[in-house]
Amino acid sequence: MDKIQIGENAGIVWRTLESRGALSIESLQSETGLEINALYMAIGWLAREDKINFNIENGVTSVYLYQEYYY
Repeated sequence: MDKIQIGENAGIVWRTLESRGALSIESLQSETGLEINALYMAIGWLAREDKINFNIENGVTSVYLYQEYYY
């Protein structure tokens, strides 16, 4: 897999999170249809760009879009 494909997959993940809100890794994989390795690479891309955050609750990791608020 090359960087172009990883970037395109990151776009799929971002758009899915934008429309559906916070999702577990399993739900995100189901919603996007990406293979698990491709999903993790896309998540890493978005995390590196500070576009997403993670929440771990009861052993389940959820991913959601990061939004910075200015007051």
